[in-house]
Amino acid sequence: MQILSRLFSRRAPVTGTAASPILPDVVIAEPFNAFVHGLNAITIPGDLRATRDGAPLQALVMDAAGTQVRVGDVVQATPGIDRVAFAAFPEGMGPAFWLFVVAPLDGADPAPLLPALRALAAGLGARPPLAVGCEGPALDRARLSFAMISDEPPPATLPPLDQPVVDDGALTPEQRQWREEGVAILKGFLSDELLDPYIARREQLGRAGGWRSPTPYMQVEELRRICLHPPLMGVLNSLVGEEMLLHLNLTGWISTERDWHQDEYLSPPFVNSWYAAVWIALDRIHPDAGPFEYIPGSHRWPLLRGDKVRQFMTGDERRLSAVTDSGYDAWPSITQSYVAPIVEAEIARRGVEKRAFLAEKGDVLIWHGRLMHRGSPARQQGLERRSLIAHYTGVNHRPDMPERRFEGGGHYAVFHTPLL
Repeated sequence: MQILSRLFSRRAPVTGTAASPILPDVVIAEPFNAFVHGLNAITIPGDLRATRDGAPLQALVMDAAGTQVRVGDVVQATPGIDRVAFAAFPEGMGPAFWLFVVAPLDGADPAPLLPALRALAAGLGARPPLAVGCEGPALDRARLSFAMISDEPPPATLPPLDQPVVDDGALTPEQRQWREEGVAILKGFLSDELLDPYIARREQLGRAGGWRSPTPYMQVEELRRICLHPPLMGVLNSLVGEEMLLHLNLTGWISTERDWHQDEYLSPPFVNSWYAAVWIALDRIHPDAGPFEYIPGSHRWPLLRGDKVRQFMTGDERRLSAVTDSGYDAWPSITQSYVAPIVEAEIARRGVEKRAFLAEKGDVLIWHGRLMHRGSPARQQGLERRSLIAHYTGVNHRPDMPERRFEGGGHYAVFHTPLL
């Protein structure tokens, strides 16, 4: 992408105050993603100074939240490439930043400009991130902490039962358990008459890992009938606070052995806890088969964020992610090598209990999108753990899944993935 094609002058004056002086002439104001550790320099394709007849320019780099700003001179690194070096941002800050190229500040402190920079960025609307090269110090992932890969969503964006203050006296037992523990356990909730047709269909597959398609509900009516069972959907809707949209299944009959994680960090950032998943026992679960494990109350921990997790990937990991699955589904498994130890350290720091769901056929566990959980390692390899998992998001919180249908007791997202 040619940077010069996106240059512009500030659209409207940004007025100043005693605390926030007016911005100098702005040559460019663009967002960019810096997937590096401790950002301290950027390179930009093009010759920015040519737009000002070779006059000096400086760059202001501001974090996305508008809390910190760095300043550096715009210099030519090589013909056609400009470079800006500046004091490093703190560990874990990013990955989103704003770049402002301005007339020189003549040594003035850039911090008072933050309100004006935030106002300018807010007035520009949604814009695609700029293509820049980013530099930072070598990464020691052993130093990463849970706080560096998570944040707290604003309460105003969260569902009713996740609000700071709730009338406990008006809650159902399931809602009370959801609010306190991040789960709702429904013993003997689903009948054999509902489950057995799916079990018979699933047995015909003859594959321990189940269907490879993430949306087998599209083709397997017996599966869809369970996932959209009206009483189940009624409980789901009451827990999250709006009608729910089915969009994912896991159909393996052995433990996934996926280590500690929250489901919601795999979702777009706008989901913000309008998310739930369901674990359905299709037979008695043996404790040696790798049962579902979770940390009660961990749904109140900060939310892991995919962009914060990915900023600590190495270049080789990014290339592998792009090659294996277009950078979408591959990165969670690639980053698990450092996410799991971070979560284990947080569990130890908090001194919390781990709990296993040892279920009988027809038992259901519904869990919060922020609940820390895992498929525990099987102590007896190959031992069946017959179960069905379904994931849902509030119908008003998945604009990226516009094609939907309603059947039985609920909505499901329509995909055109073959049943493999």
